Amino acid sequence: MKRTILSLWLLLCMVMLSAYSIRPQQVEQPFDSTKELSKVDFSKPLAANQADWVDRTSVSLLTVGPGDPLYAWFGHSALIVKQPSGTQIMYDWGIFDYEQEHFYLNFARGRMYYYVVASEATWRIQEAIDEERDVRLVELNLTDEAKFALITFLQKHIKTEYSTYLYHFYSDNCATRIRDIIDFATEGAFRAWAENEPGQGSYRQLTARNMIHSPALFWVLDTLQSRIIDTRLDRYEELFLPEKLHQAVVDFTYPDGTRLVDEVQVLQDRRDSGIRFTVSDDLVNYDWAYALFGIASTLLLLLLGSRLPVLRRIVSGLLFLALGVLGSLLLFMMLFSDMDMTYFNENILFLNPLLFASAYALLIQKKQGSRLAAYCSAIMLVLLVLKFLVPAFAQQDNIRTIAVLLPLYLSGSSFQGRRKRKKR
Repeated sequence: MKRTILSLWLLLCMVMLSAYSIRPQQVEQPFDSTKELSKVDFSKPLAANQADWVDRTSVSLLTVGPGDPLYAWFGHSALIVKQPSGTQIMYDWGIFDYEQEHFYLNFARGRMYYYVVASEATWRIQEAIDEERDVRLVELNLTDEAKFALITFLQKHIKTEYSTYLYHFYSDNCATRIRDIIDFATEGAFRAWAENEPGQGSYRQLTARNMIHSPALFWVLDTLQSRIIDTRLDRYEELFLPEKLHQAVVDFTYPDGTRLVDEVQVLQDRRDSGIRFTVSDDLVNYDWAYALFGIASTLLLLLLGSRLPVLRRIVSGLLFLALGVLGSLLLFMMLFSDMDMTYFNENILFLNPLLFASAYALLIQKKQGSRLAAYCSAIMLVLLVLKFLVPAFAQQDNIRTIAVLLPLYLSGSSFQGRRKRKKR
């Protein structure tokens, strides 16, 4: 009876955790770009000397394709100002410093501080070319007044008190900062146009295209994120991706029909070279592949159990140990980090620190199976039924997570049942 009550209590705790995320105190944004942009007059008349200088100056959007490190998988955006002297200054919002105070603690809590840095553009462009990345440059067709105000804003932006900002992968990054600058420079026309254009998908669907080449890492990061990233975006919202920003700038025309970009300058194109992964133009869906992986892995475990039950128990224990670590990370991010994309994650119902108990039973107590696995299996089956029958329960796209874990949990609980029947 006591074990039944304890099991019900654990199940109740798991259900409560799904809707319980302590939102941490709001961390002040050191430099709110849109707030400062709203103070700039992009139509202010220019003096004669200012008009002459800005007429011989250009502002261009630089877009760099994906690179090899994880942080470079999504590409990069920057602005380049070419002055009358020929000097090209690159304004880059994608700089972070491993040596900043409490860097790793801030990283774990989702408090990533990035910088804007101005540097000579030629060597930065050459660096991207040497890395065998796609590099494209487009000159922005702005009014002289808007161009002058934009350059003034950029020069102010790199001063110490304006150089640091709180990074957010989806809503405040190197591409969104430039997106907002272009919007203000076009006096709101860019945003008005993009918000009326349908987006291609959700945050999750768009980022999957850049990550699916690494299926295991994608599955982990996909599992850690909640329904917050599953709402369908308009075109302006999807401009957190450099490639999307580039294409939107190319497609945009002013209300009078004038184009924002006349010509795309391709400095290097390596998309068909086979050097690294390619990003699909269409949304990708590999739910079936993760389902097959989950079923195949479980069948291998069952086959191993029929021949080498001790080895199967150890392997299962190590799997539950790894899942317990992942569940602990998820719980930490939900409760104590500023990563809002992890809040209210229903995966906590079946992926949480309680899985350490299953690992302990398998590895230390040398027992086969897990009652907790049976509970988790039941929760996932209920969720699957609700997702197909009740649209309100389908807000979080976690089919891939369930597809991998459900066969594993089912095999653990059913194996326990067989062992008990044999003992009787």
